[in-house]
Amino acid sequence: MDKIKSLNIDCALYQTDFIRPIPKIVSSELQWNDNIYMINLQWNYTLEINQDKLSQVKEIIQKACITEINDEEKKLLFDYLSNEKDLLKNCGFTSQRLPIIIEKNQDIAHFLLIQICNLDGFEEFLEVFIQIEVTQNTLELFAHLFGELKLPQEYITQYINYCIDFCNNIKEKQQQNKLVRFVSVFIQQMLRLKAFSTKDILTDLQAFCIEFSKVGEVSKLFKLVKGQEPSTQ
Repeated sequence: MDKIKSLNIDCALYQTDFIRPIPKIVSSELQWNDNIYMINLQWNYTLEINQDKLSQVKEIIQKACITEINDEEKKLLFDYLSNEKDLLKNCGFTSQRLPIIIEKNQDIAHFLLIQICNLDGFEEFLEVFIQIEVTQNTLELFAHLFGELKLPQEYITQYINYCIDFCNNIKEKQQQNKLVRFVSVFIQQMLRLKAFSTKDILTDLQAFCIEFSKVGEVSKLFKLVKGQEPSTQ
């Protein structure tokens, strides 16, 4: 630099004018870019879940579809799902798995249904009862649910009708009579609890009692139905 100065060269004569666009004058009002929309954002709640617990819960529920769960696993499942509701939403319990869990582990099915009764989609699980095979386990579980949840009377009536139709469609006589006894006891229990009105399905109940009049429990049901007829007129 000192050498350049010693030559008395005017550096200003060698400056280059860079070509650039004229800047726009910014107004005082800010203009936001509205072209970016964030639609249907969903928070991934599994990020907050203890993954070790979740994997254990999923494993137990998977096992519950295959075999009876031991007391230790059952206690672990109940403790985790009772205290951490986020686990419940991601534990793998679906309406498709409900029928097999009812038969293999009725108490677990009962626990899970009570836990999810206030969640969206619970109606799907109730619909399962009027689609699957009627068994002693399903009848007992339905009675337990009625005692703990406010099931609509229309739904209860629909389920009883479904049970009657299911009995009528069984071909094997011994199996049919066995289920008829279970269904008769179940309907008597629902009547005593005033879960439904006989007038809504009186014709079907009478036909059921006449069809299976030789089955012991059915005669008791018939007497109970007849005893309620005056109050339903």
